[in-house]
Amino acid sequence: MKNVLRLALVFTIISFSAFTYGQAFDYARFGMNVSEETAPAGLQPGDKAPDFVGYDQNGIQVELNELLKEGPVVLFFYRGKWCTVCSKVLNDYQDSLNVITGMGFRVIAITPESIENVEQTVKMHNLTYTVIYDCQEKIMKDYDVMFSVTKDYQDKLAKGYSIDIAKNNGREAANLPVPATYIMNKDGIITAVYFNPDYRSRASVKWILTNLGGAL
Repeated sequence: MKNVLRLALVFTIISFSAFTYGQAFDYARFGMNVSEETAPAGLQPGDKAPDFVGYDQNGIQVELNELLKEGPVVLFFYRGKWCTVCSKVLNDYQDSLNVITGMGFRVIAITPESIENVEQTVKMHNLTYTVIYDCQEKIMKDYDVMFSVTKDYQDKLAKGYSIDIAKNNGREAANLPVPATYIMNKDGIITAVYFNPDYRSRASVKWILTNLGGAL
């Protein structure tokens, strides 16, 4: 298990260090109103995944610890239906869902967008895996992925794409998650993490499939 966790940690470092080696990361470029000291860092391999209770796209209450009794989980965050990178990831994961679930895993997506927009996202992409609206933003906080969006980034989306992040989320303030991916075993121990503040960089299906073995 120690070797597995070391390998998972290597993947975590690779996912972020390529953008930060030798220079400070430009968080503002990606709409993050944070500093080096306040930026979300995500959870690490070996951490216990925080439990949560939420409602999925069908209005069914979902609790992580109950799902883990059935087997390991792939959990990821996405920003909203307006995000083109998220749309691609949502489609990719859906296309490969049978492969992932065939290995005994449950796939869970977490998003800050309102339940009405969750329903639209699910319909738009024909999603059959669990999508949970983080209505109190507690899951994002517990998994250390949440950040406040800069005014410049909000204005850019509003002027260029008519997107209002706060309104899309059904909230007054605009907060988003780093679109991280966590793989955890049935005991809730995180075995692999893909975390990158650059929202364009996501855990590919290949990355997920490569790292599932550590959670079995």
